[in-house]
Amino acid sequence: MKVQILGTGAIYSKRNCASLIIDKKILFDIGPGTIKQLLKENYDLKEINTILISHLHSDHILDFPIFIVNLEVLNINHKVRVIGPVNMKEKLLKLLELMYGNYFDNFINKNFEFIEVKENNYDILYNNYKINMLKVNHEGIEAYGFIINDKLGLTGDSSICDGVQEIFSNSKVIVADCSLIKGDNYHMGFNDIKNLLKEKKEKIVMATHLRDDTRELLAAKKIKNFNVVEDGYYFDI
Repeated sequence: MKVQILGTGAIYSKRNCASLIIDKKILFDIGPGTIKQLLKENYDLKEINTILISHLHSDHILDFPIFIVNLEVLNINHKVRVIGPVNMKEKLLKLLELMYGNYFDNFINKNFEFIEVKENNYDILYNNYKINMLKVNHEGIEAYGFIINDKLGLTGDSSICDGVQEIFSNSKVIVADCSLIKGDNYHMGFNDIKNLLKEKKEKIVMATHLRDDTRELLAAKKIKNFNVVEDGYYFDI
């Protein structure tokens, strides 16, 4: 799999909000800056056929209307599958309606399929990808992480929890929430990641959802298999 991290920041940081794309096809979260970064990196938005939504906070969904505007101009002729939490469709379409009224209703009905997940663990096979969706703990909102093809782990926004432990256990590379130096009930901290790497020394972590002050502190540290990267970072797995 070819993975490019489109955003490594949190909502109050200079970088794009946390998101990434897999093999030009699968988009993970679609917060502010995602579409501009895709265009900057010369992606063809028509190739995207799946969007994974970790949760419904603004910094993970606000570029959805921008994506729709671009796709409508490009005249796509395939269904885009959007997978995420319960009430996802209602909230995304309400966001779109606030900006553009009912202009895109027919386009959405023709070109989008929404799959809302209620289970703690949900598995799907789609276009030769095995996607495992696991509930994680982001206090106050339903949130999910993902494992793609038993290789790539995506924690989304989460404190340390059973779902995160499973993602680390069953992935080779983990793009992990590391918003803080010391984790809380909303986000993991560097202390959590460090403990996970002690238990699972062969794993590789890409830190994301970084606040600017956290990034500055962590960039100076040299820790095996822990990486602080910039928007646009690319890797193969």
